[in-house]
Amino acid sequence: MILADDHEMVRQGFSELLSTDAGVVVVGEAKNGREAVALAEETRPDVVILDVEMPVMGAQTALKRLLGLSPPPKVVIVTVFADSRLVHELLALGASAYLSKGASMQTLLDTIRSVARGGDEENVIVSVPRESLQKTEEHDPENGLTRREREVLLLAARGLGNKRIGEDLHLSTATVKRHLSNVYDKLGVHSRSEAVSRAISEGWISSWEIFRPTD
Repeated sequence: MILADDHEMVRQGFSELLSTDAGVVVVGEAKNGREAVALAEETRPDVVILDVEMPVMGAQTALKRLLGLSPPPKVVIVTVFADSRLVHELLALGASAYLSKGASMQTLLDTIRSVARGGDEENVIVSVPRESLQKTEEHDPENGLTRREREVLLLAARGLGNKRIGEDLHLSTATVKRHLSNVYDKLGVHSRSEAVSRAISEGWISSWEIFRPTD
C-alpha cells in the first residue's frame, strides 16, 4: 500500500497505525500526486491512500493516472474535505472508496481490506452523510431519478452493458451497477428490462432518445 499526503505528520501517523495490522504493508509514502503515481508504477501496490488537496498534482489527475496503470490499484480517498460534489466526482472517476479523516482507524482498515479483496465489481464505500450526497443531485419530480441515473437508464435502454455504459459516461462498472440498483429501488422494479419498460410506458424515456443515432 502507498500513502499519499502532503503532511508528513499525517503520513507518519497513518503508517504507524496501519503497521500494527499484520495484513497491511506500507511500501511507500508520497507527498504529492506525482510522487504517488511514480511510486505506484515502481511498486505496483494493491491499494493507494490518496489525499485530495496536494501540491504538484491533485487527486483528480493522480487518480486518473493511477487507474491507468496495469493492473490498476484500488484508490481510497481520505481527506478532511467532505464536499459532496467532490465525492461524486472522485467516485465517478473510479475511486474505490471515500473516507473522512475523522473516520476511525478501524473503519480505514476495514475499508482497505474490503477494496483489496474486491474485483471490478466491488461496491463503492462512502463514509460521508448520505443526506449531504443526495442534496447535490437534482431529482426528477416525476420519478425521483437523478440526472446521472437517467443517463445510465437511457444507455441501458439502448442495450449497452455495464462496462460499455461506464466507458461512455466515464464511470467504473461498480458505479454503473450502483446507479442501476438505485433506479430499481426508486421505480419499484427488479431488473433492467422492467426498469426500461416502466420508463418507456411512463414517458420518462422516449423511443426517439433510444433509437436516435449516437456519436
